[in-house]
Amino acid sequence: MTGLLEAKERLKNIYVKFDIYLNPLFKFILAICVFSIINGNIGYMERLKTLPVTLVLSLICALLPLNAMIVLAGVVILLHLFTLALEVAAVAFVLFLLVALLYFRFSPKDSIYMLLTPVCMHFNLGPVIPLTAGLMGKVYSVVSVSCGTIVWFFLSGVKQNEAALGGSEEIVATAKMTAALNQILDNKEMYLVIGTFLLVTVIVFFVRQLSIDYAWTVAIIVGALVNFIVLFAGYMVLEIQGRTLGLIIGSLLSLFVAFVLEFLFFNLDYSRTERVQFEDDEYYYYVKAVPKMYVAEQEKQVKTFSTKSGRRNTRKRPAERRERDLD
Repeated sequence: MTGLLEAKERLKNIYVKFDIYLNPLFKFILAICVFSIINGNIGYMERLKTLPVTLVLSLICALLPLNAMIVLAGVVILLHLFTLALEVAAVAFVLFLLVALLYFRFSPKDSIYMLLTPVCMHFNLGPVIPLTAGLMGKVYSVVSVSCGTIVWFFLSGVKQNEAALGGSEEIVATAKMTAALNQILDNKEMYLVIGTFLLVTVIVFFVRQLSIDYAWTVAIIVGALVNFIVLFAGYMVLEIQGRTLGLIIGSLLSLFVAFVLEFLFFNLDYSRTERVQFEDDEYYYYVKAVPKMYVAEQEKQVKTFSTKSGRRNTRKRPAERRERDLD
């Protein structure tokens, strides 16, 4: 445990020292993941999904705020969908406009959850997002999580029904638009996941704020159990097959990620809990103080050792030898 704490402090010091370089690097990596997932799932415009274009867009996003990455990702999605069908792009534009109004009105500072939700859903790590948002964010972070979930399910539905959405010109435009709208209006799994993520985020947020020992640990376990039980029961009620194994694996991986976050940001030593009482003219205060686990970096001591004989080195410089010869 001591070694892990020392490694944590080293990482913290490195980040504080080089954050001006690390932050753009992290955004560059996140942008590559976002654009690669978009191009891999709905890459209908061949020129846009090439590696040079992806790298250039990622580099631009690395130099801009995260909200700019959201806007660029939306533009890329619309261009791909326009190549598939104009009607699908029109439905996506209206959907993105509504999502943007909702997101920028309530949680514009939670862009990281908006971006990470589709990424985690792609890798079957969806439960990571509500747990993380409940631990690290605010209660209104559910808006960003919900917006990211809506975008993911819409794009997933487009990919699964691309044959019908991008069919020949014989298919009536209204039929294409209706099929695109059904990816949102008739997607019962999407509503199930959004409701579950909202419930888990709120539960984790309030439990981790309780004045109890190991509040974050309790919040993580309760949130993970609620997520698993609600989704498992929902899949059974909706008769959705083939989700159980992925749900189990995703829940276990989400628990691991959540506990790593707890170690990095909320690692407390409850064995040294202190309770303090004091008063003023109007109130009497009861304060519970729990110190963080911290291991100071060991200071290096440099010692000077004498020669084996214990005598000073009497070897003189060349100039000193010349002065001696002249004397």
